[in-house]
Amino acid sequence: MAGLIGLAAVLGYRQGWIAAHLTESMAIETYATRYMAETGARAADCSAVPGGEVWLVIRCGTGQDRRVYRVNRFGGLVTGQPVDGDRMKEPST
Repeated sequence: MAGLIGLAAVLGYRQGWIAAHLTESMAIETYATRYMAETGARAADCSAVPGGEVWLVIRCGTGQDRRVYRVNRFGGLVTGQPVDGDRMKEPST
């Protein structure tokens, strides 16, 4: 039983360490790599902004290859409809 508790403690500490040291650059890089794997496009097509309800909103590509990844503070992908604060406003001319 002590071994199981010890293992759970080590795994919990490890997950906390990863979450505490996750940078915006690492999250953007992860989802840019995912975008490249899904579409074959360049990672340079991705940009990110702070989200209203999520940590980051990462937008990659244009047209039908466009992907929007809403990322929580732990680096996880958030599903569901974005709120208005997470939507990119089109420029008005």
